[in-house]
This record gives sequence, C-alpha cells and structure tokens, in this order.
Amino acid sequence: MPARQRIEYFDVLRAIAIVAVVVLHTAASRWYSLPSSSTSWQALNIYDSIVRFCVPIFFMISGALFLRPEQNITIRSMMRKSIPRLLLAFGVWSIFYVAWRGFGPAGFGSPKDAVAQLVLGYYHLWFIYALIGLYLVTPLLRKIVADRAMAWYFVALAAVVASFLPMLVEVPVLGPVVAAALDKAQLHLVLGYSMFFVLGHLLNTVALSRAALRWCLLGGLAGIAITALGTFWLSSVQGKNTVFFYQYLTPNVVIVAVAVFCAAKYWGERYSMSARWRRVIGPISAYSFGIYMVHPFFQELLAGYGINSALVHPVFSVPMVAVAILIPSFLAAAVVRRIPKVGAYIA
Repeated sequence: MPARQRIEYFDVLRAIAIVAVVVLHTAASRWYSLPSSSTSWQALNIYDSIVRFCVPIFFMISGALFLRPEQNITIRSMMRKSIPRLLLAFGVWSIFYVAWRGFGPAGFGSPKDAVAQLVLGYYHLWFIYALIGLYLVTPLLRKIVADRAMAWYFVALAAVVASFLPMLVEVPVLGPVVAAALDKAQLHLVLGYSMFFVLGHLLNTVALSRAALRWCLLGGLAGIAITALGTFWLSSVQGKNTVFFYQYLTPNVVIVAVAVFCAAKYWGERYSMSARWRRVIGPISAYSFGIYMVHPFFQELLAGYGINSALVHPVFSVPMVAVAILIPSFLAAAVVRRIPKVGAYIA
C-alpha cells in the first residue's frame, strides 16, 4: 500500500489466515479416509473447524482495501491492471501444477485432460476464480458501500439468502420447499463471496467497543463448536464424512471469520506490535499470496516421503507437518517474488 499508512492488523490477519490455510489442508489430507468414530478423525475435525475462517478473512481484507472511498478504482483500472495480474498468476501456477502432476506417475493424460487442467487449475486455484469474480463486481459494490445503510442491508440480505437459507435446504420436509423458493427467487446479486467483501469494508470502518468484541469472541467460539459438533453429528448420521458445516458461507463459519477479523482490528488499533513481532508477521503477510500458491507442491512432496498427518497422532502431526510445509513455502515465495517484472504479481 504505497503512499498510504499501512494497516498493521491486516498484516496480522494475512499471516494468521495463511497459516490457517496450511493447517486446513494438512488436516484435510486424511479427513475423508478415516472413520468419524476414530480419535484421529476427531482431531482432524477439530483442527479443520478452528481454521475454517481462513479464506473468508482473505476476502474480507480485499474488500476492506478495494472498497475504501479514497481508493481510486475504476472499471478501466480493474480491467487493465487488477484482473490481468490475477490471470497472470493463475496461468503461471496452473502451468506449474500441470507440469508437476504430468511428469509424475499420473502423467498428463489426453490433450483434452491437459487443457481442462490448465483452464480449471489445481484444486486451490479456485480462489483466483473467486477473486476475479469479486474484482469484476467491485465497481458496483463501491456504489453500494457509498451508502452505509445500503451496505448493511446488502450484508443482511446476503446473510439470509447466501448463508442461512441454504442451511435450511438440508432440513427434512422443509428443505425442498426452501430450495424451490430460492430457485424461483434467483437472488444471484447477493450470492457468492460478495458478502465477505462488503463485510470486510464495514468492519474495517466500524468502531468496536470492548463489549462488542466480547460478543464477537463468544460467537466465534460457538461457531467453532457448531462446526466441529455439527460435522461429527452429520457424518455419523449419514454414514460418510460430510463437509456441510465446513462450507465458507455457512453461518457458523461466517461468525468465526467475523470474530477473528474484529479481534485483530480491536487489538491492532489499541496496541502496536513490537519490532520483533513485525519482523515475523511482516514477511509472512508479504509472501502470503506466494505461500498460498506454492504450498500444495511442498505438501505433496513431503507426503511422498511419508511426512503427513499420519506421521503420529494428528493432535501432534498436524501442527508439525504444517510448519514443515510453511517453511519451504515461505522460502520459495520469497525467491519467486524476486523474479524481475512478474515476481510481485505471482507471489
């Protein structure tokens, strides 16, 4: 953010969120294959439930930055600068992962398969598609947030249509009725991750009291508990591991993301990080995009040598393996970032 005062708590949020992403993927690697009755699965479930806020936090930070009134953003600037940079990052990393998998045992497959892999990207590159979608509607969202009451109305409507009502679709008897009503309404304007974008802007500009923070934190803890217990219950009832409560737009995950954002904002605005912590948090935040892009490579590389959550009990292995993935990912992101002209856009 050149020529502007850096918002320190955004660095804290980025650092926390990227660590959470790596923990999530470390825990998820064996989550599907273990029975929900096992203590190993329970540990993975708890880790996964705690860190589900990670991707919403990234969307909220982007919204807080891109929707600021003082930010000079136009349709032209989005089309000529912001979106092409995302497309460049997507293209480079998509080629990298197609090559990585292609030269492995799986091979490249047919030309059609290779093209599909290039266009769709590796599993974690969905995030770029989502960001491009948000960037495309940013000029519209900026008009909405110009009126604060309208912005809160947008978030409230999105919370109902994109978060709460979809949960009711899973309720017996009531579910089909809700699904049919949503299908008829076609309220696509407030679907997707735009809620996090606008919410990030609103929370960044709201004054938080200690009492409000306390309620946020209680809500966050309740959200984690609902995610973990709900996932265990639903997996047991359905006889298979199900990710329903893990979805980023479910109310339980939204509440946790809001709690994390508000906690970082509250403490970040009242306390300043020490120089020692800045030296840790700053680089992790700066390279968070690159770490996100490259960490699946190191996760799979280490897994090939048996270094995954099966190393010991997941209570211990998840944080251990997450650190083992984070360190080389950080170093690789730092190296890629130094590539002339394009490094800053792809890492």
